[in-house]
Amino acid sequence: MKKRILIVEDDAGFRGVFIRAMREALAPERLDAEFVEAGSLAEARSRLREGGLDAALIDVTMPDGDGLELVGEIHDGGVGSPIPTMVLTANLETSVAVRALEAGASGALSKLVSVPETVDALKRLTDAGHSEV
Repeated sequence: MKKRILIVEDDAGFRGVFIRAMREALAPERLDAEFVEAGSLAEARSRLREGGLDAALIDVTMPDGDGLELVGEIHDGGVGSPIPTMVLTANLETSVAVRALEAGASGALSKLVSVPETVDALKRLTDAGHSEV
């Protein structure tokens, strides 16, 4: 079953490289993932309201606001059905991870982490969504 994962990231170049790397790495893991892209929080809210998403990776620093606020909105059901979320950030400090968890995220992931670690995190995130059904 295909998992639809929302990736909220304002850097289109990073988004493209990340998605290509994840598709390649997830293929042998038997995790069929479709990535739904959003380059802003406004676009992400629109995608979330459309529904049909299984999980979300959300950048903290966005041009139109704080990604952690979006995590809270998702967790509270303010923008569609609640789905498992994980924060994606270039600057993974303890305070960011704590704020992400407080907002309702399943965790925080550094953009600098290895592909295998990212794959493991995505598998955990999509499994979390499956177990809540």
